[in-house]
Amino acid sequence: MIANETKNNLSAENLFPQKIYWLNQLAGELPETTLITDYVRPGIYEGTKQVVSFVIPNDLSQKVIKFTNNSNFAIYLVLLAGLNIFLGKYNNTNDVIVGSPVYQPARKIENLPTKVIPLRFNVDHQITFKDLLVQVKEITLNGYTHQNYAFDELMELLDLPHTQNRCPIFDIVALLENIHCLTDVKSLKNDLTFAFKVNSNLIVGNIYYNDLLFTEESIQIIAKYYINILNAVLNNCLIKISEIPILNAGDRTNLLTTFNDNTKLYPINQTIDQLFAKQVEQTPNKIATVFGNTRLTYQQLNARANQLAMLLAKLGVQTGDFVGIIKERDINFIIGILAIHKVGGVYVPIDSTYPPDRIKYMISNSAARILLTDSAYLDILVASQEHCPCLECLICLDIKSDKQALAATHTINIYDELDFANLPPENLEVKHQGTDPAYMIYTSGSTGLPKGVIIRHGSAINHIYGEFDALNLDENFAFLQTAPASSDISVWQFLAPILIGGKTVIIDTEIICNPAKLFQVIQTEKITIVELVPVILSSLLDYIAQLPPDARLLSHLQWMMVTGESVSVELVNKWLRMYPEIKVVNAYGPSEAADDITQFIVDQPLPENQRTVPIGKPLANLNIYILDAKMQLVPIGFPGEICVSGYGVAEGYWQNEEMTKANFVPNPFTTNAKPLPGIDKDLIYKTGDLGRWLPDGNIEFLGRIDHQVKIRGFRIELGEIEALISQHSAVKETVVIVQEESHDDKRLVAYIVLDFEFHQDDKFTSKVILELRKLLQERLPEYMVPAAILPLEAIPLTPSGKIDRRALPVANFQNEAVSFVAPRTPAEEIVADIWMQILKREQIGIHDNFFDLGGHSLLATQVISRLREAFKVELPLRSLFEASTVAQLVERIEKMLTVQQLQFMSIDAVDREEIEI
Repeated sequence: MIANETKNNLSAENLFPQKIYWLNQLAGELPETTLITDYVRPGIYEGTKQVVSFVIPNDLSQKVIKFTNNSNFAIYLVLLAGLNIFLGKYNNTNDVIVGSPVYQPARKIENLPTKVIPLRFNVDHQITFKDLLVQVKEITLNGYTHQNYAFDELMELLDLPHTQNRCPIFDIVALLENIHCLTDVKSLKNDLTFAFKVNSNLIVGNIYYNDLLFTEESIQIIAKYYINILNAVLNNCLIKISEIPILNAGDRTNLLTTFNDNTKLYPINQTIDQLFAKQVEQTPNKIATVFGNTRLTYQQLNARANQLAMLLAKLGVQTGDFVGIIKERDINFIIGILAIHKVGGVYVPIDSTYPPDRIKYMISNSAARILLTDSAYLDILVASQEHCPCLECLICLDIKSDKQALAATHTINIYDELDFANLPPENLEVKHQGTDPAYMIYTSGSTGLPKGVIIRHGSAINHIYGEFDALNLDENFAFLQTAPASSDISVWQFLAPILIGGKTVIIDTEIICNPAKLFQVIQTEKITIVELVPVILSSLLDYIAQLPPDARLLSHLQWMMVTGESVSVELVNKWLRMYPEIKVVNAYGPSEAADDITQFIVDQPLPENQRTVPIGKPLANLNIYILDAKMQLVPIGFPGEICVSGYGVAEGYWQNEEMTKANFVPNPFTTNAKPLPGIDKDLIYKTGDLGRWLPDGNIEFLGRIDHQVKIRGFRIELGEIEALISQHSAVKETVVIVQEESHDDKRLVAYIVLDFEFHQDDKFTSKVILELRKLLQERLPEYMVPAAILPLEAIPLTPSGKIDRRALPVANFQNEAVSFVAPRTPAEEIVADIWMQILKREQIGIHDNFFDLGGHSLLATQVISRLREAFKVELPLRSLFEASTVAQLVERIEKMLTVQQLQFMSIDAVDREEIEI
């Protein structure tokens, strides 16, 4: 039992020094000294205590005994100090708490239960093992001396919560059976108990663990690494904690070579357009790409890309030149990519839904002279020229009738499809190679501005061919292109099928967000791979579940890829129960390494209590390292930063040398994967993601080291949002977090502290929040705009002065609505009803803001689709962003209906005149 009794013969006065001792020992923020569990921790402590036994080798046991005989340190203290080192290194902390039974022979005589007290150690990594031993001895003896204070009272003083699923204060207990009683300790609700025993001249160990938290294999690895530490410190008791190796030579070989044994030969010296040209020769008449009712063969796609490439060449585009693409995803988008590559250019996708300021920044930062676009965006882009002096030319990939009039008022050159439709359709002779840059993707930046990541052709090709191998893809490969064009995921979705004789099927966002239409496309186009973010997959499964069993058939689908953010075990299992023959692929990778760097294939349901879905093993020609803060390998099971080297690693960040040096560092390891041939620097990209190796060579994703997150497939630097909020003159402090409504539904929440003079002014606070919303919507993509902005008097801090994110109040999106005003007209009732269904609300007023209620772009697409059906109007997606309340949206719809009615009346009048004539 935990120490919770006070001897009757000890007065409060006698116990006061003990109270002060424990309050000092446990002051400040208490560390969570534990190990990452393999399974979800139950709400109530359950499970059975299992045991893994191990023997400390005879020669090492002898060293421990000899060392203690020649010093003032007992065997228990040496073993306890070794455990402290293990826990300090595992948790990457100096602050360690371990439970220890008290040593009191009299208790055995009196048949009293054993008391377990918390011992808190400072495992300073700069001190020696012998220095740590001195501390361990002092703290342990002092703990025994002050054992009589009731810990129930101490927990109340420390305001520690009583939990039903774990031990308070400590999760790990260490004891030596020669001096402690194991029987009582076994009944504790702790995670692990390290029980040692000296038998003659041999030390044996037993690790008792909860089988609902850990696997036997995990515990066996812990025992192995503990022995490694003990061996190192007994060989040199003056070794610094930081220099104590946990890994032996065999362990390092396993991590560096065995887990990264994936060398493959791919055409990485070539370029994407060269490989496409070869495929055109092989399958000229096969369908290459589809969008709606438009279908192009390989020959047709190549010819149109060549014609556009001819125009780009005439305009002076050369190898390495940036060419922007800002348009909707369609067949012209893939034509644009190929045309840019054919002249050696680098394509820069810019999302057309981004706020104007962000679009202008990307054009200006990339110094793109030429943009490929649609006629719908010409006016906006022409107007942006004064902010983007580099911009010289716009090429409209459809036909713009009044381009001459538009160009006459500006210095910009405007072309459209008519200007290149009659150019020669033959391939151009342009010399470039796999080390040339292929594309630049902008990702969120912590400084408040996005940063461009440059990927070479060879890197993109390695990723695509790695997927071919991993998923056994061939010429029957039909891929559904669903990712936003500005994301790295879109690259392989657009291009992979057409490099192997397959088919790229592009669908617009409305279909992606409409599960019925999405399901229909998967069926009719005989799709073999679908890649979705979890929220869309969840919606699709809900729809399929309502269909009769005979209507659910997806006979051609082979793979369901989940990407963009963490996927839950529940969602994976839900899919596999519905489609046991269609495997799930959990993919992981950063833009800085050409998209996916690992994959985990799930072919049968996972244990329901498994904590996470692993992200798998490295793809071909990539090496994964999990490193500590000093760039040292961490053992299996230990958390560390996921880092990658090999063919996929990017050039770096465009015009951002500081960030490039910080995140792309020289590779200190000799490993299988090398940089692309022709690239001298062997670099490691530090992802900033936490992960750990599992015993079978798979990797578990554990979250972020910093405050970067992924939502709906987009990587977001929370610092970028915080930097923008901080620009408001009334905001003193701000912090942005991700709040999970469910595992597959994440939303951003911003907290602000206003300058002191405004604290009590509710009207002014509301005004600031409205101004911040406007600012964020004008400057950031929709997916980066917080769903809620909450004012606070102060940001909560931990005792150590850091932001206590767990203490921030939870945003209640159900209560985010303004004063309720019911719909007043049939049109408002229709709109409100659609919102209630999609946002899952019981009531919505006409002044409630769609995005304040937790709406986002994917849900907005569903709303627009329903409104088009209900009112028979072609409502653009941006309408909901510009008119985000029911009242505003209805007003806009009614105006559109009036215009349509007037147009109809005008046409009708013309028809009557023609009849009269």
